[in-house]
Amino acid sequence: MTPQLGGTLETLQVDLAGRQLRLVLERRGPAAAPLWLLLPALSTVSSRGEWKAFANVMGDRRQLVSFDWPGFGDSDRPAIAYDAALLRSALRAVLSYLRTTTPQLPIVVAAGHSASVALGLATEWSGLWQELVLVAPTWRGPLPTMTGLPQQQFNWLRSLVAAPWIGPALYRLNTSRMLLRLMLRRHVWVAPALLTPARIREQQLLARRPGARFASVAFVSGGLDPVGDRTWWLQQARLLKCPLQVVLAAEAPPRSKKEMEVLAWEAADQLSVIPGRLGLHQEFGALLARQLLESCVSAG
Repeated sequence: MTPQLGGTLETLQVDLAGRQLRLVLERRGPAAAPLWLLLPALSTVSSRGEWKAFANVMGDRRQLVSFDWPGFGDSDRPAIAYDAALLRSALRAVLSYLRTTTPQLPIVVAAGHSASVALGLATEWSGLWQELVLVAPTWRGPLPTMTGLPQQQFNWLRSLVAAPWIGPALYRLNTSRMLLRLMLRRHVWVAPALLTPARIREQQLLARRPGARFASVAFVSGGLDPVGDRTWWLQQARLLKCPLQVVLAAEAPPRSKKEMEVLAWEAADQLSVIPGRLGLHQEFGALLARQLLESCVSAG
């Protein structure tokens, strides 16, 4: 286990789903600098390392903290039922931990599907945030988005992938280099130059870590979705006790882009557009960092 953002690693033991899970955090920047909490997007290849280009531009101007969600990256990946409530509990634990170690109120920057996790704590926690920034936000997983079906319709898929023998085999097929390349090209990144054999292999190794299939299939099938329609996240956004900034992805898949735009138009205090798809915080991390440094200056 090595730092992904050029920072210092920390571990946090959290009681989730009735067992102790280890979450891996990484902290970079001066302790006295304004605190920004960076939430990685949820995906088959989710990792705090997505924020590397962003962190490099920030340098020592901010104290950055990011972590791997349970079931992803370097955090524990047990065979449990992953859902939105479990992720909210993980985020709640990280926020509580930061309250004991850092006096500053954070700006929370949530990418992709992590936006719905942050919004789930709107009433409980947003009064302790300087600002909430949602980057290419989504609330619905890939299969419910593509099919229009509720996530409950995919319970069979989660059970199948969780099963011994057949589950690992199916997951291995669906994390082939060809399918990962297709997924990354169509939904995550814009530039074909990013899809080098070495980069695809790196993403494959991340996706195939032991135990990774359980949280991954939960995401893909909608098991991490908080609700079944957009009404929820609009209501949650209106409950926020801090300013809301939404960063739209100019080339996001049409259905996802429509949901982002509805949230931005109806609930955001500030709106901007950046090139990219659902992985814009990774591909265009440097541009995003410069933009947020300018737009968040009043909040520190």
